[in-house]
Amino acid sequence: MKYDIHTHNIKAGKNSILANSTMFDDCQPFSIGVHPWELNEVQTDQIDIFSHVNDDFCLAIGEIGLDRIKGPSLTLQTDRFCQQIALSEEHKLPVIIHCVRAFEELIQLKRMLKPAQPWIVHGFEKTAYLNKLLENGFYISVGHRVLTNEKLQGILHKIPLERLFLETDESSITIEVIYDHVAQLIHLPVNQLEKQIETNIKRVFPKWKIG
Repeated sequence: MKYDIHTHNIKAGKNSILANSTMFDDCQPFSIGVHPWELNEVQTDQIDIFSHVNDDFCLAIGEIGLDRIKGPSLTLQTDRFCQQIALSEEHKLPVIIHCVRAFEELIQLKRMLKPAQPWIVHGFEKTAYLNKLLENGFYISVGHRVLTNEKLQGILHKIPLERLFLETDESSITIEVIYDHVAQLIHLPVNQLEKQIETNIKRVFPKWKIG
């Protein structure tokens, strides 16, 4: 089975996690969180979604994170990020992270907060930070960029399989295409890749009813 840990496709099936969901269906796995682009000074209109954090199909907090290119000040982003990390820790949910040009800050926050819950960098393609992220215990989720980004293709084999996830994000590329391409790049039969990622999911997303 091929699992998609991060998608914005509202028609995604039970093998996918619908990101930043405001649709709380009894059958669709989802994550909840306030994206850094959507943050504002007044939080009251961004709290209601968190009433769903205990839903059976709420599998993660995310995507949340830091973005130097778009969104409010990094100070506000950091404050809101830490608040949502506290929610992750309280409810024992992994975190799916958006990070743009703020990897040093992200790594420092992980060292400072010492979270018990897994942190997953989604849509990963900032290859220069791979070693630092792995050294600090991050999981890596790879999406459609792996089809065209030669630098990402070149370092893919350096990601330990037990730290790897795959996703579609906002792409129209199917998760099947991404699995097949990654399997070819790392010279692994696709069924073995499926088994490894399913093992990772059972460990990192324990609420996900799979298999």
